[in-house]
Amino acid sequence: MTYPKELMERKQWVNWRLIPDKNGGKDKKMPFNPVSGKGAASNNPATWTDYATAVDAVERYGFTGVGFMFSKDDDFVGVDIDHCYDPETKTFNDAAKAIIARQPTYMEFSPSGTGVHLFYKGKIPGTGNKNTKTGVEMYEHTRYFTMTGNRLDGATDIIAVDNGTLKWIHETYIRPPKRKKKKSQKNTSVQLTDDDLLELAKNAENGEAFTKLWEGEWQENYASQSEADMALCCKLAFWSGKNKEQMDRLFRQSGLFREKWDTRHHASGATYGEETLSKACDITEDIYAPGGDAAVFEYKGQYYRKRNDNIYLLTNFVFMPVEMIVADEETQLTADLVTVRGETYRLTFMTTDFANQQKFKNALNKRTIALSYTGSDGDLELLKAYISELDWHVKKGVKAMGIYEHEKKMIFVSMDGAVDANGTDVDNIIQLEKYRSIDSSILSAKPLTATQLQKLGERLMSYNEPAKTTSILAWICGCFIKEHLRKKNVKFPHLMLIGEAGSGKSNTLERVIMPVFSRAKIIAAGQTTAFTLMKDAASSNVIPMALDEFKPSKIDKYRLDALLNHFRNSYDGQEGIRGRADQSIVSYELLAPLVVAGEESADEAAIRERSIELLFSKKDLKPVGYRTTFQELCRCADMLGSFGHSLLNIALKTTVNECYSWYEEALGCFSKELPSRIVNNLACMVTGLRLLEKLCKSLGLTWHEALPHNLERCTKYIEFAAKEYLLDGGLSNKSVVEQTLEIMSRMGLDPKSEYTLCDGNTVLALRLNPVYDKYTKYRKDYAVVGETLTYAQFKKQLAHSDYFLESNVQKRIGSENRRVWTLNYELLKARCDVSGFEITEIEPL
Repeated sequence: MTYPKELMERKQWVNWRLIPDKNGGKDKKMPFNPVSGKGAASNNPATWTDYATAVDAVERYGFTGVGFMFSKDDDFVGVDIDHCYDPETKTFNDAAKAIIARQPTYMEFSPSGTGVHLFYKGKIPGTGNKNTKTGVEMYEHTRYFTMTGNRLDGATDIIAVDNGTLKWIHETYIRPPKRKKKKSQKNTSVQLTDDDLLELAKNAENGEAFTKLWEGEWQENYASQSEADMALCCKLAFWSGKNKEQMDRLFRQSGLFREKWDTRHHASGATYGEETLSKACDITEDIYAPGGDAAVFEYKGQYYRKRNDNIYLLTNFVFMPVEMIVADEETQLTADLVTVRGETYRLTFMTTDFANQQKFKNALNKRTIALSYTGSDGDLELLKAYISELDWHVKKGVKAMGIYEHEKKMIFVSMDGAVDANGTDVDNIIQLEKYRSIDSSILSAKPLTATQLQKLGERLMSYNEPAKTTSILAWICGCFIKEHLRKKNVKFPHLMLIGEAGSGKSNTLERVIMPVFSRAKIIAAGQTTAFTLMKDAASSNVIPMALDEFKPSKIDKYRLDALLNHFRNSYDGQEGIRGRADQSIVSYELLAPLVVAGEESADEAAIRERSIELLFSKKDLKPVGYRTTFQELCRCADMLGSFGHSLLNIALKTTVNECYSWYEEALGCFSKELPSRIVNNLACMVTGLRLLEKLCKSLGLTWHEALPHNLERCTKYIEFAAKEYLLDGGLSNKSVVEQTLEIMSRMGLDPKSEYTLCDGNTVLALRLNPVYDKYTKYRKDYAVVGETLTYAQFKKQLAHSDYFLESNVQKRIGSENRRVWTLNYELLKARCDVSGFEITEIEPL
């Protein structure tokens, strides 16, 4: 199938699929984004694409077909004629015949085969674009056609330029005919003041005729004054909304008023004036509405709804657009709401706030009770359509503050706007207000100078042991390229500062790390919930979320499980899921880097391996040089903020591929015996240092001129820290099996009945069943925290470990033969602290 070249060249193509109506009504043709497979929006070009991609997506996602979006940026107008063709008789109805014959253009059948789509170049004339009686509709933007390529006979390959056809179609088949007044129906209208009414009437198209009647000049146009009286009263009926009281008051001020007006003129006792007013109201079909034929219109600072001849008030305010922020799944509107009393309230609305009148009223009442809406849900839909057509400053919206690739360049987006690598404002993208949780004033800090970096670099590596300071600095720098790495599916580690009370870990977090990001907020780990964790993590992809007071043994199980799950999910790039009261599900993309300070580390080895763990001690504070340097850093909050801003600028000038090349080089810098996850984490740290190296060069400095330790030594410090603090001096974290055997070794087991060392102390023979029962009771009695396994799982994991030799074999323990599990004690002793098994005399617990 082929379409006109001018359509196929535009990136306005989507896919569509029939979606069953939940209420059993007609199936809906819903548009979808060919790239993501998610829903497309008629007001968001980012969800449209080119023709070829849309065609490929039909098979890839199982869509029904392709569609073409009409946009304000083109001059295409689409005419849709529903149910106009009978496939059996192969005949069109009269309306379709007339429209098709009017002007040749590109025409095709709709997917049902009973409708026709026609394309023209031009503009829609007048108001209104749909007539359900004739089945004819006309669109030029924020709508789409489902395309088939099934051309009508006589269809052209090009789209015709309108030669008056659109106006003819609109006047003949779309503009609704005037409704005849139902005499039993009461008319309501917008009530004009006398002065406003006269001004409008005199300045209208027929204002000259009104003015002559008003001034009493009737002789040239009417056979009698009575006819002139009736003519003026009909005009007053139109402008006043048939308000007889106002009509009478105004007529008495006109040049036509005379004594006859109050003369009783009929058997009913009615005066000539009363009878004239009544008859004028009866024969006047239309009344004035400021909005013309529009269903919703603004008049004197309020919105009104017009339904047939009835007009009623909807609001006591009007919208003054500020900005419209369009995101992938929702739109945010910010507007100044100006009341009839001149009060102004700036409010922000999400698309869901227009779902029904109750939600809309809740949004209005967030800050004041001065705003009023009195319409129905149906009226709100019309008001929403009216508001959407106002002159909005449209921007793209993102959920998280941070780094994005936008219009082929890297930018930083925050709640206050966006900037590029040169500090130039990017005014068409911003963070959605709804998702603003983590905050930062990093853009307010002045970029760092070369002299300042030299002063700061020495201090940043000299306030504690180099293994710790280097690792912290590397992690800080790495945060600024975390999003670059994520685009290459590289997982970025958390930073864990663990140590005894008073060891300086919280001070380091508060006075060194967070000032770099121009952020002060630190949350107590025990006060978090799953929701607050997900909300914060989804609100930034550069600025970290910080937790303090992490003490797993003191945190209730529910909160601890939420924390540990968050540690896992945010590292692995999984989404956080939360259910709502209305049974819908909200997902959160967990993007923010994470730094945690506490007296205890997580017990689960898999959690620790997702982190850079540093152990703080009070002895770290003893050297006078460390303390002095730390105090100097505490006085450099502004300079640390400048350091962060400079790192951000360099990150924006760094491509994803350049960053990934640093990471790949760093992978080869570490011992091959380390677990792959640990190597990944360390490579991320070195990648952060490479960003710092690029900052040095941008300021005309070498690494050595800015920092006291060269890059190779820094890499060794980072590896040493991982082995010393995370892996306890080894090359891997202890597994649950190893942790369990270490606990068993210090339980005071009886070497004469529960275990023995044999074969020259190279084999451990263990009566596993009774010992594991005793181990379970020991953990409970002594409140031993940490990960534990069921007996069945422990046996399974032990049987597949390096230590396993045999199970359920006979060995002599004490004076009897027992069924035991045998383990390689030499290997176990080399990796774990199990010296308790070598104690032959039992000591009471």
